[in-house]
Amino acid sequence: MKIINADDKTFDEYVASSYKPHFMQTSAWADVNNLRGSKTHKLLFTEDNSIAGSAMLIEKKVLSYSTFYCPRGFICNYHDPKILSDIVNLLKDYVKKHHGLYLKMDPDIIIHKLDQDTNIIESFDDNLKLIDNLTSLGGKHRGFTKKFTETSCPRYTFRVDVTKDDLLNSFHQTTRNLLKRNNPYGLKVYRSDASELDKFYKPMKETAIRKRMFLEDKKFFDDFYNALHNKNMADLYIVTVNLNNLRKHYDEMIDKASNELKELEGSKKKGRINDLNDQLKKFNKELNLINEIKEEELVLSSMITAKFKDIVWTVHGANSSDLPFLNANYEMYYQILKDAKSEGYKWVDFYGSEGEIDKKSDAYGIYQFKVRFGGDFDEFIGEFDFIVRPFAYKIINYLLVKRRRFKYKMQLKKNEKKN
Repeated sequence: MKIINADDKTFDEYVASSYKPHFMQTSAWADVNNLRGSKTHKLLFTEDNSIAGSAMLIEKKVLSYSTFYCPRGFICNYHDPKILSDIVNLLKDYVKKHHGLYLKMDPDIIIHKLDQDTNIIESFDDNLKLIDNLTSLGGKHRGFTKKFTETSCPRYTFRVDVTKDDLLNSFHQTTRNLLKRNNPYGLKVYRSDASELDKFYKPMKETAIRKRMFLEDKKFFDDFYNALHNKNMADLYIVTVNLNNLRKHYDEMIDKASNELKELEGSKKKGRINDLNDQLKKFNKELNLINEIKEEELVLSSMITAKFKDIVWTVHGANSSDLPFLNANYEMYYQILKDAKSEGYKWVDFYGSEGEIDKKSDAYGIYQFKVRFGGDFDEFIGEFDFIVRPFAYKIINYLLVKRRRFKYKMQLKKNEKKN
């Protein structure tokens, strides 16, 4: 077997034809990382004039060395011991030849399907055996991590099969109830283009400040969207609301409830009267929050999706801290699911969840939201490091951890100043 550098067309055609196509193993993702200053390598592994596998590597310079990352793992028949061994050894030699410290990879190979309480309901034993196989080839398994911050890409995800005949009724009851109201607040949910990336970024920034999260500069998202969209691999979704129309809607709801309450004066329908009084309190409280907003139009939610072969990923998204009771994110995700279905995709991957339920965690709300769309809860095999320069790796990896923490603190301070 030998390793060759491939042109975009040949590389993407092979990835698309494989059993585990992923947008992070395409030339479009290489374009995104090239724009960020990284060097990328699109590699094919050939034997007897046929392609046996592929790998897109992201190289980042660290002092006089480089780190190499193969996002979502190289592509090959992982269950063929010879092919797996040959490719791993070729990659280790390639990384060492290019002054690399290590090769990191995190294949999207499913080892378990879980229920909504993270209990295992199905195991894939052949995939679990790959942990030992990759370890025997020199890989250092990073373990069965649970949290977002412990790996380069999430080790858990929710995937919704959009080919179901009745998509809406496959959702959790809470989600069905919200969506069956048919968008009563008149939210505008639409696909946009690069001209509205500023609108996309606004709730991203709000979320980062609110949750004390690290946030990339807007240029990163511009590059992400444009590089993928140029190859028909990304969409931009925006949800907005017109505040004047929303106020009118609340005035109508308040008038309707008030009129019914007047009609029931002196009646014995105490339960309905109590319900109406509770509704009026809720409507007036929400209207007061609406009236505090000065804009005529407000961006409530935004999302950049990636798409490749038969999967759509909801990669970068956020919600405004204003008016959460309008449930804009539910309307947006439902539109993404419907669009994916109508365009012939099979899955929508919600791109990440944590593997433990901690109601005190900031990530719990993300988990709770995603589980309500009734998708498969999948656990991936995890992250592996193939270290080719152990001594240098130990020192430089320590410095990298320090640098990441410093960068995170600086970004938080920057967000706080902007706020």
